[in-house]
Amino acid sequence: MRFLSLIALMILVEPSWADTATVAEGTRVNLRSGRSETYRIIRSLDPGTKVDIVHDDNGYVHVKTAAGEVGWLPARMINIEENTSPTTKPDPKLASLQAELSQMSAELVQSQRRQNGPAPWVVGSIGLGGLILGILLGIGGLHAYYQRRLKGLRI
Repeated sequence: MRFLSLIALMILVEPSWADTATVAEGTRVNLRSGRSETYRIIRSLDPGTKVDIVHDDNGYVHVKTAAGEVGWLPARMINIEENTSPTTKPDPKLASLQAELSQMSAELVQSQRRQNGPAPWVVGSIGLGGLILGILLGIGGLHAYYQRRLKGLRI
């Protein structure tokens, strides 16, 4: 539970690092109210128009224009420019939360490894060894049975 609350806090505290995009050259793109060509057109965007990306989903991008209009554009019609620097000063509290998150992730992985039990190759080796032992005991038992039944007569 602590791990999930830490992730939620990280999402809320993280500064805005929104990606931006521009409408591809030579095309006018319809800003739509939904993620397909069947949704209502909000407005048409000219080539080179800059937009902020809100969310990227299955070939469509949820964007916000400089005028504050929010809608969906086909991802193939825009050029996405990733913003790698934060728009605000980094919070020192954020760095400590990220460090704690990475430590808890490592602890989770170790815990899962301990709970998974033996490796699959160990289980397979034990099973194969048991099969071979069973076959050899069966052959040996049959050999002893026929030796006794035939009183040492060779066939």
